[in-house]
Amino acid sequence: MAVVNITGSGGAQRCSLPAPVPSLSPQLRAIGGFDQPYDAGDPAALASVALQAASAVSPGLLGDTPARPVAVASASPARPDALVVPLLSAGSADQPAHVAGLVSFLRDCAGRAYYSAVQDIAPAAPGAFPAVTQDVAAARLQSGAPELVYTDSPFAPLWRNPTTGETISADG
Repeated sequence: MAVVNITGSGGAQRCSLPAPVPSLSPQLRAIGGFDQPYDAGDPAALASVALQAASAVSPGLLGDTPARPVAVASASPARPDALVVPLLSAGSADQPAHVAGLVSFLRDCAGRAYYSAVQDIAPAAPGAFPAVTQDVAAARLQSGAPELVYTDSPFAPLWRNPTTGETISADG
């Protein structure tokens, strides 16, 4: 049997990593389907899975609106890249819409996404994920194209200047 390792260029996911293995809560295991890979290029499908997972794990997130997935690269070659789906509250006249929760998916070398985790966020969360925009990060880091990366958790990313390695928190 032959094993083929396909690598890409231009910052593609490192292909020496095994596919992520989801660690599912009893609620998600009972519903089923969260242990399979999803098409990382299908934001509507990821949004649907994210909302279903968040509603099962944290019922307070039921009814929130999934936003477009945000790519977060791993700062370490030993960890997979991620996609994070922000869940936005509807907001009201008293309180503007804000990020109520986050759902992460870890990517394999073929670009498939595997459900990873849900994080319920307190009402004082920012209005977007990441809270610091790429333009603001570019100005602070003096970089034309800062990278969004994570070290420990895709829920707590950093903006990194790819030339100097300098980072700032993407949380604000």
